[in-house]
Amino acid sequence: MFFIIILWIALGISLYFAIRYFALLYALKKTREELGYIQKDLTQNQALSLPLPDKHLGKLLLEINRLLEKIQEERQQYDKREKDFQKQIENISHDLRTPLTVILGYIKLLKSHGFTPENEGEQKESLEILEKKAISMEKLVSRFYDYSRLTSQDYSIEINKLDSSRLLKEALAGNYQLLSQSHLLLQTHIPEKPVWVWGEETSLERIFQNLLQNAERYGQSCLCISLKETEEEAVFSFSNDTRLLTPADMPYLFQRFYKQDSSRGHGGTGLGLTVARLLAEQMGGSLQAEIFEADNSETDFLLDKKYYRLCFYLKLPLVKN
Repeated sequence: MFFIIILWIALGISLYFAIRYFALLYALKKTREELGYIQKDLTQNQALSLPLPDKHLGKLLLEINRLLEKIQEERQQYDKREKDFQKQIENISHDLRTPLTVILGYIKLLKSHGFTPENEGEQKESLEILEKKAISMEKLVSRFYDYSRLTSQDYSIEINKLDSSRLLKEALAGNYQLLSQSHLLLQTHIPEKPVWVWGEETSLERIFQNLLQNAERYGQSCLCISLKETEEEAVFSFSNDTRLLTPADMPYLFQRFYKQDSSRGHGGTGLGLTVARLLAEQMGGSLQAEIFEADNSETDFLLDKKYYRLCFYLKLPLVKN
């Protein structure tokens, strides 16, 4: 009798483990099928389900789901980067193709008309346009080159003591023609005394140049430039009113190759501001921007309330005595 009881107990245990074994086989088969289905499209947020209640299998599926979540996030980010890259290539191609088309068109025009004293005026005008477009292309290619150098790991600049007040005044004087053509009303608040900062002269000049070109491109009626000192930093402010930029553009303003909606015009590659920020960071500083509606405060008395106020803040470390 005792032997029969033991036999039944053994059979029961064997049956239990056999059922557990086949249940686990079934669960693993279902899990494998689900995993194969998920692998076909990793961009979708999908997770493995637990075919039967089991503590150990549940922990395994939890870890697999965490791994799947990371893979899906990386895949989505990769797809987004690919789309952004394609868009950037389109923008670059457009910016290069536009001046090239103009150059080729005017060359064809000059060749068809020939060079004669009668059309000397037209020829001179055409050559000026050709020169302008060629310079535009040269600047664009130069910005691509600068961006490539600044993003390379082995790029570095030599930091020196600079009189930023003098360099800012020289930048304004050197860009007199640009500012005159922009018809922007210029207001400056620059100390007469030297404001010593740590930086690299050519890099700082490039930043000033890019910020002035940005104001010329997007400014509406005025440009306010100031230089102030805090305990640790020199703060350069470039402020202009604009109706071509809105708060929606701010998250992308320093993004490489960012181009506005073509329907709004004045779109560009965005490399100028990207390069300016990289140069500021190379010098241990920063370049930030903000945009808001003009108010009636004293600092906004020049700004048209119908437009936004766009402000760039360049900060560089001060030289302490």
